[in-house]
Amino acid sequence: MAGDHPGVPGIGDAPFNAGGRRATRNDDLDEAVEGHDALDRSLILASVARDARLDKKFLLLIILAASIATLGLLQSSTAVVIGAMLVSPLMGPIMGIGFGLATLEHNLIRRSLVTLAAGMVVAVLVAMLIIWISPISDVTPELRARTQPTLLDLGVAVVGGIAGVYAIMRKLSGVMVGVAIATALVPPLSTVGFGLVTGRPDFALGAALLFLTNTLAIAFAATIVARLNHFGPSLTPQHTAVQVLGIVVTLGILSIPLALSLNGIAREVRARSAVQTELNRLLGEGDRVDSLNVRMEGDDVAVDGVVLVDRYAARLNADLAAKVRGELGGAAQVTIVQLKKQSNAAVQVEERLSDRIAALEQHDADSRAILAGLTVGELVPRDHILIDTQARRVVVERDREAEGEQVAAAVDRIMASVQADYPQWLIRQGALAAAETPAAE
Repeated sequence: MAGDHPGVPGIGDAPFNAGGRRATRNDDLDEAVEGHDALDRSLILASVARDARLDKKFLLLIILAASIATLGLLQSSTAVVIGAMLVSPLMGPIMGIGFGLATLEHNLIRRSLVTLAAGMVVAVLVAMLIIWISPISDVTPELRARTQPTLLDLGVAVVGGIAGVYAIMRKLSGVMVGVAIATALVPPLSTVGFGLVTGRPDFALGAALLFLTNTLAIAFAATIVARLNHFGPSLTPQHTAVQVLGIVVTLGILSIPLALSLNGIAREVRARSAVQTELNRLLGEGDRVDSLNVRMEGDDVAVDGVVLVDRYAARLNADLAAKVRGELGGAAQVTIVQLKKQSNAAVQVEERLSDRIAALEQHDADSRAILAGLTVGELVPRDHILIDTQARRVVVERDREAEGEQVAAAVDRIMASVQADYPQWLIRQGALAAAETPAAE
C-alpha cells in the first residue's frame, strides 16, 4: 500500500516538488508563468544588446544626428534640434549600460561603453567640422540653453530613463520618441564641438556636464527599473547593495555642480527682478527701459543697460547701486546710459521726412518704369522724353509727320497704355523747351 511506505508516492498520489511538498496545478501554473517571464527578459536583453552594437548603421545615424543638431543650434531652430534628437541612436548604448549594470553582464557593459564612446567622438568631430567651415559663429539661444545644466535636468533625465525602460519592456515605440526628445543627447555634444572650435571652454564644459548628467541618469534609472522587474535574478543581496550604493554616490557627486548651477540661476533671476523693480522706481513718469542686462559675477551684481528719459538724472547709477546692495547684499556695479527721448514735434518731423523720402523713392521707381514703357521698340527716342518726378509729369516731343501714320498710331497706343498704368502721372506730347521753362523758374 502506498501508506505503508512513507515518502514514496503511490497510485493516485501527487508527485513531490523540489521543496518536499506535493505539487499542485497552481505550482505548475506558477512555473509556466515564471518560464514565460524569463523568456521575455531574455528577449529584452537580446534586443538591448543588439541596439548597443557599434556598426555602420549606428555610425551613419550619429553622423546625421550630429549634423542636424549642429545646423539647428547655429540657426537657433528648436524644430531642427528636436529632429536631431529623434535621429540620434545614443539611447541604445545608454540602455545597454543600464541593463548591463542591472544584470552585471560585463560583455554588455563593455560593448555599450565602446559604442557610446565612439558615438561621442564622432558627434563632436562632426560638429567641429561643420562649425569650422560655417560662417556663423554667434552664440544662439539654443546653444546657450545647453551650457548651464541644473538639478532640473537631472530630474528630467531620471524620469525619461524610467519611461524609456518601460517602453522597451512593453515595446512602446511612441514612448521612446518622447524620451528621445525630453532627454537631449546629441545637441550637448554639438555644443561641446562649438565651444572647442570657437575657444569657449565654459560652453564646452557646461555642455559636457549636461551630456554626462543625461547619460548617467538614464542609465541608472534603467538599472533600477530593470532590477525591480527581476532582471539579474541570480544576484545576491550584496550585489544589490553595491548597485544601490554606487548609484546613490555617483548621482550625489553629480548633483553638487548641478545644485550650484541651479542656485546661480536662481540668484540671477532674483537679482534681475530686484534691479528691474528698483530701476522703475527711480525713473520718472514716462521714462522707460530700452535694454537691461543683469549678471552675477561671484557674489557681486553687474548691471548695464540703456534708458530713455525726459530729464537726465546725475545720481541714477549711484542710487540704483545702493538700492541693489541693500536688497541683495554684496557689491553692485551699475552702468546705465541715459538717452533723452525725442519730443512729439521731433517725432512728427522724422515721420514726415520718412514719408517724403519714401514718396521720392516711389516716384523714382515709377519714372524708370514709365521711361521703359515709352521707349519700348525704340519708336520714341530717349532724348525726346522729359520726366519731372516731383510734379509727376512726362512730356514726349514728337513729329507726327516724320513718324508716319502707322508709327504715330503705335506711339499713341504706347502712350495711352503707359498713362493707363500710371493714372497719377500726366503723360502728354509737347515741346521739351516749353516744358522746361516752368521748372526753371
